[in-house]
Amino acid sequence: MHDSVALCVVPDLRTRRLGGPEAAVIVVVIIVAAALTAAGMPPSEALFLLGAAGLLSLTVTQLATGAAARVLRHFAQAQSASLSR
Repeated sequence: MHDSVALCVVPDLRTRRLGGPEAAVIVVVIIVAAALTAAGMPPSEALFLLGAAGLLSLTVTQLATGAAARVLRHFAQAQSASLSR
C-alpha cells in the first residue's frame, strides 16, 4: 500500500438535517413541478425549466455575494488605511 492512500479525504458521514428555509424551497420546487406537469407541460421540460432557474439563481447569488464581499473588503481596507495615518 502506498503512503498517499493514507492522505485521501474521507467525507464527513454525520447526518445533516435540513433547516426550515431549505425544506421550504424543496417543497416549493416540488409543487411548481407538479403544477407545470398538471398544466400540460411534459415532465422533462418542467425539470429542464426548474434546473435552468436553479442554475440562474445560483449564478446571480454567487455574483452578488462576490461583489458584496469585494465592496466590504475595499471598505475595510480604506478604514484601516485611514486609522493608520
